[in-house]
Amino acid sequence: MTSGDEAWRVAPEVPAVDVLDGYRQETQLADAVIRSTPAGAGLAWWPHDLFGEPHLHTLRDVLLHVITETACHAGHLDAARELIDGHRWLVLT
Repeated sequence: MTSGDEAWRVAPEVPAVDVLDGYRQETQLADAVIRSTPAGAGLAWWPHDLFGEPHLHTLRDVLLHVITETACHAGHLDAARELIDGHRWLVLT
């Protein structure tokens, strides 16, 4: 199992379709864990080498963290896109 920066690197010869297929497989595994685990269940494993002592303690904590991080990063990408193309996706008045 790879961890750290090397876990995010994809060799140049790996086709995008393989990367996306791997992502879909991991998503299916995560979905199965989420469906079969109570939200209040404690974590079975924590990457101490990357994050130190756990600051998330239950599946619920992890899911809320992932939702927050996804929303935050999607917002960053949307802001970058707006700067590139000059169009706003959503304007609230």
